[in-house]
Amino acid sequence: MEFLPWGQVDPVFTATVEAVEEAVLNSLVNNRDMIGREGHFSPALPHDEVRELLRSHGF
Repeated sequence: MEFLPWGQVDPVFTATVEAVEEAVLNSLVNNRDMIGREGHFSPALPHDEVRELLRSHGF
């Protein structure tokens, strides 16, 4: 059986957090208007405003 000693788990958690953060940021910035089931409309977020907000928070 292979395992990571408890003292070596932190990099795995760090990588997981960074991957999730990047996925969320990508979904905020890279989106488009969508028409879904039964004609439901979801507008895209205003890209310029999202980018400015992210920059102002150090992203």
